[in-house]
Amino acid sequence: MAEVLWHLGGSSDNWDHLKETVLGRYLKGSVILVFGTLILSVCVGVSTAWLVVCCEFPGRRFFEWALILPLTIPTFIAAYAYFDFLDKLTPALIWVRLNISPDAMITFGDILRYAVTILVLSFVLYPYVYLMARSAFSRQGSRYLEASRTLGHGPFSTFWRVALPLARPAIVAGASLVVMETLNDYGAVQHFGVPTFTTGIFRTWTALNDMPGALRLAAFLMLFILFILLIEKLLRSGARYHGDKTTGLAFQRYSLGKFKTFAAVFCCIIPLAFGFIIPVTRLVLWAFEALENNFDKTHFIKLTLNSVGLAVAASLAVAITALFLVYVARYFKSYIIHVSNRLAILGYSVPGAVIAMGILFVSGQINDVFDFIITGSLLTLGFAYLIRFLAVAWQSIDSGMERNCEQYNEASKSLGASAFISLFKVNVPLLWNAVLVAGLLVFIDIMKELPLTLILRPFDFETLSTRTFDLAYQSQIPESSVPALCIIIAILVPVIWLNRKMESE
Repeated sequence: MAEVLWHLGGSSDNWDHLKETVLGRYLKGSVILVFGTLILSVCVGVSTAWLVVCCEFPGRRFFEWALILPLTIPTFIAAYAYFDFLDKLTPALIWVRLNISPDAMITFGDILRYAVTILVLSFVLYPYVYLMARSAFSRQGSRYLEASRTLGHGPFSTFWRVALPLARPAIVAGASLVVMETLNDYGAVQHFGVPTFTTGIFRTWTALNDMPGALRLAAFLMLFILFILLIEKLLRSGARYHGDKTTGLAFQRYSLGKFKTFAAVFCCIIPLAFGFIIPVTRLVLWAFEALENNFDKTHFIKLTLNSVGLAVAASLAVAITALFLVYVARYFKSYIIHVSNRLAILGYSVPGAVIAMGILFVSGQINDVFDFIITGSLLTLGFAYLIRFLAVAWQSIDSGMERNCEQYNEASKSLGASAFISLFKVNVPLLWNAVLVAGLLVFIDIMKELPLTLILRPFDFETLSTRTFDLAYQSQIPESSVPALCIIIAILVPVIWLNRKMESE
């Protein structure tokens, strides 16, 4: 991150041209996309979480777990599933051009492009908010909600006056994940032609062959992200919600009338349909079509092994690193170690394209100084995954250690056991589930990651995600459905398992 920010005032042959022509468009596109996706994702995620936790209606238990399924679909794959949606709106654009003006047609076309992209991103990213809000509403327990009911407040009033304020820190955390995923996206915005900093970085680097210009764009994106992180910190304002000790008491869910029941089912089925059912159905139909043509099974098996093998190896390395960092920080309780840990987990807030550009710059310098080529290697790609997803594993393991190991570590110290023995004899057995969860979360993110893999992959090395992108980029949407479905299937089992584990805790 520091290497990227260092280029904020750097020089570039094309910078004046970029600043005058496209920099404003990249900023405008990123802002519109972030705030549009954020607002819609929060509305969908919070409303559905409230319905499945606090209201009783037909299909509630099904929707409770099914609403997380869009999380299995990467944003770029969802965009490919709706690749022809904008084409169906062409008659409307023609009508505007003939009856109003060509300028109005261009403006209307931009509005449609942004709207479709925001809808697609929101319907696959809202589960981040849904999971956080559902957990927050579930842990509020019966005390506050029953007290609100006793005071005569209905579901609507209780939601706005009690449940929503208590769940605000969790909702902000989920919303921040949506923002980071939106800024990290490349496949969907490139497919729909929305100008963002990420597409600008790729275009400047590949089309203009201007690495300094791409690094400078990455630096501006980092400033934008730091501004968003500052807003998130202000919104949280240090707020924390400590669960209600009466959560074990049964809570009588609100009974809904016929119209409200229909509205609740409709509110739950719409994001599930557009975020999972429709994309997967279209991909399955295209996959049958692709399999009937010249389908190279050997190459496909190689792609699957590359993707799964890389994701498993990287997630294992990330989980082990996170375990070591968390243990050292909590066992020795050093302020310096604590601060260094916080700096190490900042990578998740940095888009993959920015991390890739920074690593390319640093590895290029290493190549020049030591005459040791590391650019374009699996080692470089694995290191990039470590930077990007360390925070995902760190949060899970740190939470598990705080709940289960603090007292045992103190007891271990008092008995004279070394830090090494305490780690392997005490902490590892107690943290086994937390490490497993951390590894699965990282595995899911790596399987879905596109920009980082696209930039740093070794020559002639493909994964399911890069192959899906390449085929779609060549307008071979039906052919791209097979690797796309394999990504979804590989992610589906861990996502369902993690959801069940969250419900049981």
